[in-house]
Parts: sequence; structure tokens; C-alpha cells
Amino acid sequence: GREISVSGTIPARNTYSFTAPEHPWVNHEWLAEVIFWETYSGLGSSGLILLKTLVAAGVLWVLDLTLKHFVLSSVTRLVAQVWLMVLLSPGFNVRPQIFTLLSFAVVLFLLHRSEATNEKLLFQIIPLTALWVNLHGGVVAGLGAQAMFTGFKLVARDERRAKIQVAVSLLLSLMALSFNPYGLRLVTFLANDLFLDRAISEWRPIPLLGASFLGFKLAVLCLAGLSWRTQAWQRWDFWLAVVAGVFAFRHQRHTPLFAIAAAPLLAQGLEHIWRLARQRFGEVVRGRAWPCFVGGLLFAGVYQLYAIGRIHWEHRFRIVVSPFEYPTQAVQFLQRNGIRGNLAVPFDWGEYFIWKLYPESRVSIDGRYTTAYPMKVIQDTWAWMEGQRSWKSLAERYAAEVAITNRWHPVTALLRRDPEWVYIYSDPVAFVFVRKVAALQPVLEKFQSKSLVAPSAPPIYFPG
Repeated sequence: GREISVSGTIPARNTYSFTAPEHPWVNHEWLAEVIFWETYSGLGSSGLILLKTLVAAGVLWVLDLTLKHFVLSSVTRLVAQVWLMVLLSPGFNVRPQIFTLLSFAVVLFLLHRSEATNEKLLFQIIPLTALWVNLHGGVVAGLGAQAMFTGFKLVARDERRAKIQVAVSLLLSLMALSFNPYGLRLVTFLANDLFLDRAISEWRPIPLLGASFLGFKLAVLCLAGLSWRTQAWQRWDFWLAVVAGVFAFRHQRHTPLFAIAAAPLLAQGLEHIWRLARQRFGEVVRGRAWPCFVGGLLFAGVYQLYAIGRIHWEHRFRIVVSPFEYPTQAVQFLQRNGIRGNLAVPFDWGEYFIWKLYPESRVSIDGRYTTAYPMKVIQDTWAWMEGQRSWKSLAERYAAEVAITNRWHPVTALLRRDPEWVYIYSDPVAFVFVRKVAALQPVLEKFQSKSLVAPSAPPIYFPG
């Protein structure tokens, strides 16, 4: 974001990396990155937290507008919102994905409203798609929802004029995808990238058994029960929620999208459960059970907000960069001793090293993943981190000079035994190794003479 704002251009190549410096960088998040940078440069990390909070509030507001067309009871809507907050919370970090969550909620609101009132509302999705495609690749979720809506409308017994409007709006939304710096090349990239398997924690599947993601699993059960009791399976939004649920089970990062897709059905499910309880248990439910249930959920929601707010208040609404999670001390050690070069780093630390050390140093990998790196580099990086048989390829094929490793990664133990690398520093999080190459001979001499400077206590607030 900073580079785009300063230069006025979007980098075309992966110049931050030494493993793939000429590889094309398809930056489908460029506008989100500019927004983040402009916010940070004006308001600091507190501004980023404020932006994230406003987007989250926007999502909940749009969801409430949507739920009003399905559930009349404000109490039921409030209870549903508490449930949705639990499902949505993993998606609200300061990342471009937050714009996908807001845009997806708006698209579904427009689809539901057009179904209830006027198909012309669908044409408002077109400019939103043109904006969304520059914010985050999650725009495919919105198009998928619109395509499912269109499919159901085309086979329904609606007027021919209405069907034409629905089909034309989808066609124009597809055309709006080309309104980005890469044109149709971005569309091709997103289509190819959508079903790739990724060895990243947030892309791992959700286990069917166990208590993890309990709120999500309860939502799936509620959805299944509602479809059985009310024939919700005849609705387009039910099948959208099913598809979103399948993606969430495959990749846990998609649970917030499932929450947005399933929101009306979950709210109706809660209302249906309440109606059945009143029929079976009568005055007992009216007098005690329902207030206790609602009160418990509201308490959980308020407590969640309190816990989050307390953390932000303690840190004066600044982003924390914990030295027990990030290599802040290792970076300071490199800076204070003038150690620079090609850095072999773990995947989830790459962008932090870019932020702190570029352009003097370049990294082997970072979180941009397939948008900036070929699969061969990604595979070699994982082999390096996991200490696989071909782990040395990263150093031999790409000329890595300095290695910063996670203390717990297998490669750390391998490097300590490798005569080509010299262990010069460690802290509770990271190890630093220097390769025996001519460019780093002065560093090795300082190490031998014990004149390398130790890092001081790093700041705990972003940027660290």
C-alpha cells in the first residue's frame, strides 16, 4: 500500500523476493492495501483498529436489515446477531478479507430485497462488483451468490421480463470483473486459484468430530433441521448456505462467509425453535426458559464485546506485535549489526521482514502466496521449513544467505548441524543463521570476535 501510494503505480513483479524476483505479481488486494496504508499513515495503528471496527459494525447493520425481512421479533434478531458475531469474529483482523465480508453482506441484502420488491435493485450489484474486484479476490463469493440466485429465478414461474433483468444483471456483473488493473487475467487467476490446496492453518479443514468450531457446527445442525421441518431446501439461499458450509468445512477461513450466507435461515431457525417450545411446554417456556435463554446469549455477546474492548483499552487501541509470536528481536538484531542479504524465512513471517528490512534484504516467501510466487518456490519453502529430504534446495537453488527460523520448525535443528551455516543468534521465538559466503564474512568475523550487538527490548506495538 505504501509503495502504491508513493509511486502511483502497482508493482508488476515480485521485487520483494529473491526466489522469484521476475514472477508476475497479481495483486487483487491493491485497493485494500492503499486504504490500509492511508489509514495507518494518518491515524497510526489505532486508525486500523477503528477501520476494522467500522467495517464489522457495517456488516452487522446490513445483516440486521436483511433479517428484518425474515424475522419480525427484534429479540430473535438480536439473539441471531450474537450467534453470528461468534461465527464472524475470526474474519475480523486487519486484512483485506474484511471488505469481502461487508461486500458479501451487501450483495445478499440486495438479492433478498430484489426478490421481495424490485429486480432493478440487482443492477446496484454491478458497481459494487467493480469496486470489490479491486479490494479482494473474495469477489467470486458474491458472483457465486448472484449466479445461484439467477439460476433459481430462471427456472421459476416468474414473468419473462423479470427473468431477463436477472440474467442481464448477472452478465453485467461478470463484465464488471474486468474493471481492474489486470483485466481478464485476474479473472483467470482467481478461477485457477480458487480450488488450490494450501498448507496454511486457516486453509485447513474443520474436523467433523470434537468441540472445535462448535458455533459453526451448531449452525449447520440448525440449518439441516430447518430444511427438514420447513422445506427451506426449496430456496436459493438455502443452497447458497450449503455451498458456503461445504467450503467452510474444507477451509476454516470461510466460516464467516457461511455465517453471512446462512444468517436469515439461522434467525428463522431460532424463531421456529421458540415456536415449537411454546407449543410443547407452554407457560413454562414463556415464563422462565425463554428469558433465561435470551439472557444467556446476550450475556455471552456482551461479555465477548467487553473482553475485546478491554484488550484494546489496555493497549490504547494500538495493534500489538507480541515478541513471543513475531521475530521482533531477531529483526532488531539484524538491523543493529547491519546484516542484510537474501533471507530464508518462514511463510507467516515474510511480510513482517519485508516491512522492516526491504529493500536492503529480500525474502524467500511471504503471505502473498500464489499471487506472487510460483508453486515450485512454495513447495521448496515448505520442504525447507519442515526439514524434508529436499530441504537444502532453498539455499542451493536460490542462494539464500541468512536464515531466520522459527524455533520449533524442524529446519532449525538441521541448520545447527549443517557445517555450511553458522548459528549466531536466538531468542524465545527465532534463530538466526548465516551462510558461509564471502558477502557475509565480516559478520562471521564479528561473531568470532564476539562483537555482534545484542538487540534491546523491542516495542510491542505495531510496526514492532
